[in-house]
Amino acid sequence: MRRTWGMLAALALAAGACSNSDGSPAITTATLPTTPLTTEVTSTEVTSTDVPDTAMPATPATTATPATPESAPSETAEVTSSTAVFDPSALFAGAASRSVLPTVGGARDYLGNAPGWDDLDPDDPGVFVPTWDQGRVDVGNGNESGSWVHDDLRVSALALRKGAQLVVFATADVYMIFAADAAEIIRRARALLPVDVAPTVQIVISATHNHHGPDTAFSVNDKWYDMMADQAAQAIAESVANLVPTTMGAAAGEYRFGVADARDPLIIDPALNLITFNSVTSGDTIATVVQWTSHPETTLGWAPPVDLTAACAIKEWTGDNCSAEGRYFTADYPGVVREQIHALTGGEVLYFNGPLGSQIGPGQADVWLVDDAHPVGDGVTPPEGAKPVPGAADFRDRNLARTLAIGTQLSVAVQGLLESPTAEVVDAIRVREQPFYTRLTNIGFRVLLADGDLGWQSPNVYNCGAKPFTDDTCVDDAGELLDDPVLTPLVHSQIRKGDVLKTQIIHVDLGDVGLLFMPGELPPELVIGLPADFESNTAAYYSAESDGERGVHAVGANYEIPGYLLQLVHEAITITVGLGGDELGYWVPINDARLKCLDLALPPGTTCRQLFEAGALVAPDAIGGPLCRQITDDPAALDAFAADIAGGIAATCRYGQALGRELGEPSGHYEETNSAGWDLVDDTWAAAQVLLREG
Repeated sequence: MRRTWGMLAALALAAGACSNSDGSPAITTATLPTTPLTTEVTSTEVTSTDVPDTAMPATPATTATPATPESAPSETAEVTSSTAVFDPSALFAGAASRSVLPTVGGARDYLGNAPGWDDLDPDDPGVFVPTWDQGRVDVGNGNESGSWVHDDLRVSALALRKGAQLVVFATADVYMIFAADAAEIIRRARALLPVDVAPTVQIVISATHNHHGPDTAFSVNDKWYDMMADQAAQAIAESVANLVPTTMGAAAGEYRFGVADARDPLIIDPALNLITFNSVTSGDTIATVVQWTSHPETTLGWAPPVDLTAACAIKEWTGDNCSAEGRYFTADYPGVVREQIHALTGGEVLYFNGPLGSQIGPGQADVWLVDDAHPVGDGVTPPEGAKPVPGAADFRDRNLARTLAIGTQLSVAVQGLLESPTAEVVDAIRVREQPFYTRLTNIGFRVLLADGDLGWQSPNVYNCGAKPFTDDTCVDDAGELLDDPVLTPLVHSQIRKGDVLKTQIIHVDLGDVGLLFMPGELPPELVIGLPADFESNTAAYYSAESDGERGVHAVGANYEIPGYLLQLVHEAITITVGLGGDELGYWVPINDARLKCLDLALPPGTTCRQLFEAGALVAPDAIGGPLCRQITDDPAALDAFAADIAGGIAATCRYGQALGRELGEPSGHYEETNSAGWDLVDDTWAAAQVLLREG
């Protein structure tokens, strides 16, 4: 995630330098063998009305087949009892997917002209679509007015049933899906399901965190989101209708090509996990689940170097605004994986992202043109003589060839795992959810919520008593708004009265395989733990500019986490899903949290220099997370400071997250400005202990 959660429109700064690429011929690279199977699973009609959709292609598509009518949910959708007979001793699986791209004339026929990933032109942003049925659709973490489509964006659903237990997973090629928005999708899906399963089915919604899809966070087109929710609900209903007896296999490996960590400490989770479901009757693939970890933002900030004269004239873009940067839709590398693995195996492909917090992504990774003489190797170090991908000036230059290279090699790694999955026996499906409250310390969230600028549906926000927060001590703020003494005069916005959110962590037990849905962008170390030599070999995990001497980050033993989630699970393979069921931004351990001190937010007569000289700040422009937590949980702790210093501390803790991004966050601490709160790490760990140790 790059666009700030604490975004205050009146303070927003111009951002984003563009990087151009040279033109190049179409790419010819080694691709996976394409021997698609004809899947036994077919769509069962669910009566309702919606726009036409395009079915998943049988091979990696550069053009789409003509749109074919599919039905999707409506308020009057008919639901009936299911007539299928389910053997309680058998595992059943069903899958389906639908496009979530906006429409033109009620269809997506323009996909027939979208370039896709075959014979790629690395500079081509896609087919130009000047207007949508839904109106202007902005790009998540991109620019306003998305106007090009490079490849399809889909929502994919997988239903699993064992006896009376039915669970459905749905993941979409979008930026994020907040819990309140997921709840509305689930409500619509239940309305389409047979009445004997609708009340009890457990549905988990997630997003791939695609930075090149329609905005689902800050600049939401309600008409588009309404359509997307219907498409997701329809895919869920179709996956349930498609249930057939299945076998299940699983495999695990590691993959490191095209990914790096951009925040200290430098730790990634290289796990590549796979689950396969095949029809007992035919052996055909029903679905393949792939989980890896990296931000889908491969071309973030890239301006396609193409002639935009005609497009800009139609859109009335002039000057610097005449640009395709951040105005094209693509599913990024997960879309490449989906198309290539689908072509290889048939069936649906669901991609889940893991613990990608604290900047796990392609930005700082070297990516080269992989061939027999220059293999992936360790995935990190380019082989001698390796060349950049076509059209790129170096190993980090951005274009769509970089996206294709990352996705193709990830597909090759998946193909290797597909050769020998371990057969799994599922005696029962067990779904457990642990709700928990966490303090909304980022006041920028409260501004956005008050303005209706965060997500699609309005979430519940709470005011709570002393910790621990529970249902008994927390009260819904009922949408009440308040004036803030600093922000209201500054940006002419109010804030939500509530300052606590409720979210959840979910675990699905499939025997020796599990899925762990985490409500945001957790750092890898909170999932897999710190390396064994983390304290003794700190130089390996910190970049030169934050070696601890200047206090940029907590280092070694001072970088504390309460534990790691995989130490609590009991299965051999765990599919870890970031943005699973919710999205609360980045998780930052409290000892490493830094918040910006700004004189404009301090009481009159108080300065950040005074706070630093008084020992209240850990750097001239930053306060530490532990002090902010202490004085927030126990305001009496401020009594230890002089009145003017105490006032400055309280103000810095209140406003530091929200204002830091807009006016310059402390060096190395961007993620705090995009985090719901400094308690996320510890609150998640406490909830996970309850959830997983009970199991």
